[in-house]
Amino acid sequence: MGDKKDNPKQQTFEERLSQAQLKVQGTPEAKEPDSASNVAFRMGVDLVAGTGVGAFMGYWFDIWFDTKPLFLIALLILGFVAGVRNVVRLARQVQDADEADEQ
Repeated sequence: MGDKKDNPKQQTFEERLSQAQLKVQGTPEAKEPDSASNVAFRMGVDLVAGTGVGAFMGYWFDIWFDTKPLFLIALLILGFVAGVRNVVRLARQVQDADEADEQ
């Protein structure tokens, strides 16, 4: 009487899963490029967050191990380097995207 596709109770799990994924995915849309202000804000946040997290962790390690400026200085520098690395990586991604758009 009824087709297997019409009755959801009779469909296999895989069929229902693939139908749900198609509904969620829909049609693929082109990703809009980030504006320059968004990229600049993200670069600033990455740099400040890396430095801040390094300083926070260093401060608490110094309190925990009673080694006052040692961990603070080391993890502050490490956090700053991580922040700069994230900024450079983001700048390369933006540059690659701009070069791809020009071609």
